[in-house]
Amino acid sequence: MSLRTTAVVEPFDAGWVRLAAPGGGVLRRSGDPPRHDQSLRLLEAALAVTGVGDGVSLEIDTDVEPGAGLGGSAAATVAALLALRAAIGETPTPADLAREAAFLERGRLRIPGGDQDPIFAAHGGVLDLTFDGQGCSGVRAIGGHDGRAEAVLAELQAGLLLVDTGVRRVSGEVLRRRATPDPRVTWSLLSAAGQVARGLAQGSLEQVVEGMRLSAEAKAKAAPSASVAGLEIAEEVNGLGAEVVRVCGAGGGGHVLVWAPPERHADLLPKLSRWTVRQPSLDAPGARIEES
Repeated sequence: MSLRTTAVVEPFDAGWVRLAAPGGGVLRRSGDPPRHDQSLRLLEAALAVTGVGDGVSLEIDTDVEPGAGLGGSAAATVAALLALRAAIGETPTPADLAREAAFLERGRLRIPGGDQDPIFAAHGGVLDLTFDGQGCSGVRAIGGHDGRAEAVLAELQAGLLLVDTGVRRVSGEVLRRRATPDPRVTWSLLSAAGQVARGLAQGSLEQVVEGMRLSAEAKAKAAPSASVAGLEIAEEVNGLGAEVVRVCGAGGGGHVLVWAPPERHADLLPKLSRWTVRQPSLDAPGARIEES
């Protein structure tokens, strides 16, 4: 699967700013107030935090629909910041990009959410994140020189299917409506994450898949009404050796991850024919500069 988000920064006429995104575009004088259109406010905020505000064209192009549950806004934010920083001769690290993107989304745009989406967008690949009371306190890439984890990730990827439910919900809105988390659900999610980590460390695909399944179940219990599409898909694949292992988008179900042994995919895909199905990649690169 190749879903990309691209930001292009180019010089423009002095005294003018050009912004373009899938939802719209604007040409304004550099001294005019920022536009607050939903599709452009992220780009306006990126200009503000980087200090780029004159004679510039910033365009975002993305394959990720808004509300799809795939971290599209974080990817766009990270891409815009990297392109603007590179245009003024700066080379931010992935950690710098992730921090600035989280600040932009939460501090400037007041979008509820955690650190994880911009971290994954900036770094890429499979990551082990550590959190404390202040947020994310550690980022470690999984795989690479760890032969057992790398082998498990290869098996996991071979069996994964990403199913587009067609549901579109903005994760920030899902989080705003959510009641105070049930401590039992939080504990279930933490326990499931621990099982996935142990499975990777021990080279056990079974533990990894089971931990992911338990996490998906806990999310479904936390927000049953938001998980209807995921539950429907789970019913369709029941008995075919497949399991729903992830409900994406703050539990809103824009996309659902299903895992099954690769040899079962031929039987499985007809059952999922009502939905768009892709095979995801776990080693997707993070944010990077590409020559035009």
